[in-house]
Order: sequence, then structure tokens, then C-alpha cells
Amino acid sequence: MTQIDDVKSRVDIAELIGGYVQLQRSGSSFKANCPFHQERTPSFYVFPDRQSWRCFGACAEGGDALSFVMKADRVDFREALHRLGARVGVTIVNQQEAGGRSSQLFEINDVARRFFQQMLATPEAEFVRGYLHNRGLTDRSLQTFEFGYSPLRDNRLLAHLTGAGYAPDLITEAGLARETDDGRHYDLFRGRLMIPIRDWSARVAGFGSRAMDDGATAKYINTPRTPVFDKSRILFAMHLAKEPVRQQGAVIVEGYMDAVMAHQHGFDNVVASMGTALTEHQVALVRRLTRHVTMALDGDPAGRNATLRSLESSWGVFQQRNARGTQPAGMSVLQQPEALELRVAELPAGQDPDDFIRQSPEAWPAFVAGAASLFDYLLASLSARADMESADGRAWVAQTMLRFVAQIPDAIRRDTYIDDLAGRLSLNADRLRAAIPEIVRQSAAPRRGEQRVPAAADEAIPLSGRNEDATEEYALALLLQHWDGIGLAAAAEIAADWFRNAENREIYRCIMDAVATASDVDAPPDVLAPPELEPHLNRLKTRELRLSGSAKPELAWRQTRLKWERKHLDNNVLQLSALLQDTEGWDSPAAVRLTEAAARICEIDRELRPAAPRQSSGRGL
Repeated sequence: MTQIDDVKSRVDIAELIGGYVQLQRSGSSFKANCPFHQERTPSFYVFPDRQSWRCFGACAEGGDALSFVMKADRVDFREALHRLGARVGVTIVNQQEAGGRSSQLFEINDVARRFFQQMLATPEAEFVRGYLHNRGLTDRSLQTFEFGYSPLRDNRLLAHLTGAGYAPDLITEAGLARETDDGRHYDLFRGRLMIPIRDWSARVAGFGSRAMDDGATAKYINTPRTPVFDKSRILFAMHLAKEPVRQQGAVIVEGYMDAVMAHQHGFDNVVASMGTALTEHQVALVRRLTRHVTMALDGDPAGRNATLRSLESSWGVFQQRNARGTQPAGMSVLQQPEALELRVAELPAGQDPDDFIRQSPEAWPAFVAGAASLFDYLLASLSARADMESADGRAWVAQTMLRFVAQIPDAIRRDTYIDDLAGRLSLNADRLRAAIPEIVRQSAAPRRGEQRVPAAADEAIPLSGRNEDATEEYALALLLQHWDGIGLAAAAEIAADWFRNAENREIYRCIMDAVATASDVDAPPDVLAPPELEPHLNRLKTRELRLSGSAKPELAWRQTRLKWERKHLDNNVLQLSALLQDTEGWDSPAAVRLTEAAARICEIDRELRPAAPRQSSGRGL
């Protein structure tokens, strides 16, 4: 039995959820008003015999004990596992980090960090120190942020690390070296200013670097993705900023130097995203500490379109987080939960935060305080680019803003934004509402290709018997082993709530995260999972599928997907039927879902029936 199975076997899910919401007995299950959205009649059910929960109301979500803790406490898979383990007396031992590969990678990164710092103090790096001082950085800042220098020639880091007993393969895995086709290794970072990037726990996960030769092909490069470094999951300087962020809210800038200069002048609540768009993981880090987030944008008119796209992504992440971040346990229904607030402050044209703070540090607090809500910022920015005296201009602004409004899960908040938008643009609110479905339809196709599944593990759902798990695991193994044959189109065909096992759901999220950050979505994704799930991921990667021939993976996927969807619908029908017998609501939303599920089951049966005779045709999806 794995540690995860051990924890799950000891948890009483009714007792667990009863600590968050008042449960009422309903036959063999329990019911309550859903803790994740407002409602008058209970649609949230707990099934002790299956150790699962499900909302049959607006949320339409469900899960096991792990997924409930992830959603209720707004934590990731690893943290939820540790919390449940502590609750039931199981100590979670991270085999990978306890003397395993990850701890070795963190260790070798720290050795490299010390080497780079020592090199910055040598005579050959005098010009680098001069550059840093000319940028206005103090010696104290250089020490606080541990600046270093990577020598230009002779692969000296590689020689230093191998001399300390580290194998070239481990150095390469850490992203500090590269291997040639003939098996030789060389330093990845050469002739560069080096900035260590520490994670939430202050471990050196990787490095950012700037070329000191202006003629270099790549001016800025980071450590490539490794088992311990993924820049989409880290906020630079957060290990220093936790308490200031908790007290003052977070200010997020884009570049390392922006954050360094802010801290040098006492603005310790500033962190860097290492990219314009915020990711789900970065927002989750911030939300542990604060609900108030300000993005400080460079004043770059040439990059406005890219900024708009990145803000649309960040807006979507914040809306999903607010949909999950509902009323905490113990809060009265009359209390207003504090939503995660995203504000935007744009610098004057041609300036970035580094420039602004160096030139006018006294103006920074007022600049941040004057940030506009993202909605107001976007509306003002778009209006400035359109002819607002013309119907076409107002229509363009409205259509663009509706892309953002359509992402708001809560219908009441969405209506409020639509009314506000209609008033400001002198348009009819009902017509704006009527346009939302078309906006959603137009936006759905590209988003499915980019990232079909929300980027958090919060939505993992019910644990079930091994027979159901086998279907999920077979499908995941197909994706991992035959991406070339089925790939992204297949991955986007399945839905998050089909997964009944939290670990499988998390692996699927990791697959989609890898695809979302890959430069080539057709290539097999480089999937990284939390250490607790790495054994499970490795089993899926090596599971024997007994396939042969180019068409077999496609055909196997089609049949597996249809059968899997049918099992999911069968389970819904059983649960809904039992619940409706306990209520009078045969005209309720649950009854409508029951009818829809039954109709879809008939469609799947028709699709599956002719599949067998065509197995030898060689046709794919």
C-alpha cells in the first residue's frame, strides 16, 4: 500500500467534511448546502460508502478527501496529502527529497551558486561588478540576492562540480551543463551574470542569467525545466517577501532586476513573475498570503497586444481562483468572503519598475496605490485605442471586454460586470448578455488546444475501486506512451470530472501543464509530477499496453474514451436516481442532468456498437 492509499484508507470523509459544513443524514449519504457556492436548498452530498463527495448544483464538482481539502483549503496536492496525513497519524515521507534525486539537484544548485558568487569576486569579473554598480545596485543587494558570474571559457563550473564528486549526468539534469552528440559535456552558462532563483522554501531551484556580451544570441536565459525548477511555479524573491506580502499585499513585476531594485529601496512586498502572464501555480502561492495583488506593467506601447493577451490569461486564472476561494469553514453566511483582487498599474512609456524606482523611489508607493482594477484598466486601455464616438468602435471594445466577462464563473458577478460595461459604453445590457454564448464558442476551440484542463489540482474527483481506476490508468498510459499517435486532440476529448481517482487526475493535470508550456505540442510532453506521484507516473509510462500497428493506439483510445465516458455517466445516473428518490425535485436541475446523462449513454452505445467490425480497417479517430 502506498502512503497515499494509507492516508485515504484512514480518513472518514463524512467526519472530515463535517468539520467544514453542517451535514444532514439523507438515506445512506449526507447532504448540506454546498460550501463552494451560495444556494438555498442542499445540492452537496457526501457518500461515506464510496468515500466521495459531489455537488449536484452550480459547482457540478466532486471528489475524494484529498480533492476536498485541496478545494476547501486552497492548497495543492502535496500540501493536502500532508494535512490529511497529519490528521490521521500518517507521516508522509518524501522518498525523492529524502536523500533522493531532488535533494541532490537542490544541493548541486547551491554548490553552483557559491561558485558563481566566488567568481564574481575575482579580478576577471571586475567589469561585471562595474556593470552592476552602474545599474545602481549596492553591495548589500548583491549579497542579499547572491549575484554571481559564470566564466566565459574552460567549462570551469563543470570542472568544479566534477571535482567535488558530482557526475556529469547529474550536472546536466540540474540544467547546469549540456551534453553533445558525442557524449562530451560543457557549461550551459558562460560569460553571464548569474542570479539564483529560490523556491517557496528558499532552496536554489535554478538560475536566471544575463549575457555580458551584447552580441550574444540570447541575452537572457534561465535554467531549463528540471525536476526541481519550473519558472511557472515560482515567484522570484518570494522567499524574502512572504511577511511583507502578508501585511501589504503583493506587487508583481516581470523581471529580476525590477524586484531587486524594489527590495533595495525598501519595497519588500515586490516579487517577479519571470513572464508577463500569471500562472495558476503563481497565483496559488500569492493566495496563501494575501488577497490583494497589483501587477506593475512596463510602459511599452509596442507590446500592448502581447500584454492584453497575457492579462486575459491572468484574468482567467484569478476568476477560477475566486470561484474556488469561497466561504471558509466557520464563516457565517452573512459575512462577505474576501475575493482575490487583481489590480494593474502601468508605468510611463519607456519605463520599467527598475528605471522608475531608481529615478523616483518616493513616487513608487503612490504609483502602486493608484492602480486600477483589471476591468477598469482594460476598458480604459481599449477605449483609448478605439473611436468611441462610432458604433463600430464601441462594439469592438464591448466584444473584447466580453471575452473577459465570459470567464467569470459566478452568474451574479458576471451580470454585475455586464451592467457596468453596458452603462459605460451606452449599450443594451441584454444584448451584451445575448452575445456571451457566441463569445464563449469562439474562445473555446483555441483554449482547448492550449490548456483544456484548469491548471490546478483542486478539481480532482472521487476515489473508486480498482476496476474504474484501471480505465483511467489505461487512458493515461496511452497518452504518455503514444502521444505521437493520439496527442493533444485526444487529451482534449476527455473531461476533468471523468477522473474518479485523485492521483490520476493530478497526473492528467501534469500532462496538460507540460503541453501548455511546450514549444511543440505535437512532441511528447516532458511531464513532471509531485514527488509523491512519481512512482505512479513511472508505472504509467512503462505499463505494457500490448499494442502494435500504427492504427492501434488511435482505435484503442477511441474505444477507451467512449467506455470511460459511459462509466462516468452510469455513476452519475445511479447517484442522481438515488438522490431524486429522496426529494420531490423531478423538475430540478438534478433531474435535467439525469435525463441528459441517459440520452448521452444511448448515443455512446450506438457509437460503440459498430466499432468492433471496423477494428481491422486501420482507420483512426
